[in-house]
Amino acid sequence: MKRLTALFFLIFVLSFSQFAVADSCKFVTFPIPLMVESSEKGIFIELTKEIGKRSGLDISIEVLPTKRAVHEFGSAKFDGFFPGLDIMFNKKISPSNEIYIKYDFAFTKKGSGLITTVEGLAGKKIGITSGYPYAKEIITNKSLDFETANNDLNNTKKLSAGRIDVFIVEEKSGLKALESSGVTNIVYPKGKPLSKQKVYYAFQPDSKGKQFASKISEALLSMKKDGTFEKIMSRAK
Repeated sequence: MKRLTALFFLIFVLSFSQFAVADSCKFVTFPIPLMVESSEKGIFIELTKEIGKRSGLDISIEVLPTKRAVHEFGSAKFDGFFPGLDIMFNKKISPSNEIYIKYDFAFTKKGSGLITTVEGLAGKKIGITSGYPYAKEIITNKSLDFETANNDLNNTKKLSAGRIDVFIVEEKSGLKALESSGVTNIVYPKGKPLSKQKVYYAFQPDSKGKQFASKISEALLSMKKDGTFEKIMSRAK
């Protein structure tokens, strides 16, 4: 009888331990101006922490350089990754519902003409930012001439100085770089993006990852319904 009681107790303890581990979710992300400034600061950070509260998950966040973050997630050293886009992964993942749609625009110098299609990039020297996820139809186009810079601010200055013809960047990040640089000779075709991609939380392709994706999706839906999502994300406009 004592052995049977001890066995039941052991099963209970193991079950409780597994439950506790399942409630812990380790995220990895990468630096993005305004959105991810540190593991404690940024619009995506605030959003993720609020999602953690609503989903009942004990969330931790580590910020790494972009390529390393993708690699570490790919090696299953982290449960989740954000912001995730299809172009970033070469393995199966468990995605949450979309956070939003990422729109990239072609920023150009005033007087040089606006570009609204991938075809319009032909023959141009195109500035892109190292580590940023660009749409597949752009980044895999071997006929295009890309020049990489370490950050959006450097690309903005290069465009202003005429060292590149076009700078492809997400709208909010591009406008932030324009504000920081102080240049006034750059324009973009507002409302006419060059490309678009779904942005989501990515998790490992196992049962645990699928559970995380489901919980995060429910929390996202809840936040969008009560206005909390818009309140947080509106600061990126």
